[in-house]
Amino acid sequence: MTLQARKWQHLLDTGQVASQAAIARLEGITRGRVTQIMSLLLLAPEIQQHILNMPRTANRPVITERALRHITQLENYQAQKQGFENLLKLEKSSGHPSQLLNDSLEND
Repeated sequence: MTLQARKWQHLLDTGQVASQAAIARLEGITRGRVTQIMSLLLLAPEIQQHILNMPRTANRPVITERALRHITQLENYQAQKQGFENLLKLEKSSGHPSQLLNDSLEND
């Protein structure tokens, strides 16, 4: 998803598309979904790189955009990094990071 967000940002930056709404039309998805994916660009560069370098295997739980939503809303990179580290720990211990991350953030 991070790679997709970068591709879309390039299309916007180069003027190949005029807006996120245009991307949504091209991709056949909602503007809201484009916004969700594009919000991954708000993550600290180290987190984006880590996500891009993660292996893709059938047996490995995937860190989804949904699991990262709360992290993209954190105000600074240090808080994002801490949230991402917590997400990775949850993934290793449970295999279901999304729900556990949401639960832990709601309890803070």
